[in-house]
Amino acid sequence: MATLTKISPSRMGPPRFGNRPHGIDTTVRTYQLTPEQLERLRAGEKLDDILKEEKEMEQQKPKVIAYAKYEEVVAERDGLKRQLEELKANMEKEVEHWKELFETAMADKERLHKENLLLENQVQRLKEANNELTAKNERNFTDLMRLEQEVKGLRLYALQKLQKDVYGA
Repeated sequence: MATLTKISPSRMGPPRFGNRPHGIDTTVRTYQLTPEQLERLRAGEKLDDILKEEKEMEQQKPKVIAYAKYEEVVAERDGLKRQLEELKANMEKEVEHWKELFETAMADKERLHKENLLLENQVQRLKEANNELTAKNERNFTDLMRLEQEVKGLRLYALQKLQKDVYGA
């Protein structure tokens, strides 16, 4: 009789390759070789040796620029320095200008604040005067009404007296 073999569940399904880093450099580098370097590479020399030698030669070369180019760079540097100094001077002038404007604005603000307080006081005084005049007007109107009633009464009295004196009674 045949026996069945058991397969582990981890062995079932598609293959798994894991997710650990593989440590392989996958970057692509391109090199421009000179004809001499290409000949040396074809002759069997290693690329790293050829490139290492080229790098050493570059480091040993003194950097020489033409005197005219040097003068251009120096002139450009001096021009930039002058521009920087002008900008600094203009900036200090501008700061002084803004300080003056700020001080003027603050003085105007203070003056307007005082003027505002004076006007508020004047408005308050005028309101009080208006209230006093309104009260006086009401008193005078009351007095006028009382006096008109008195005059009306006196006229009636005078009319009756006149009728009594003229017509007798």
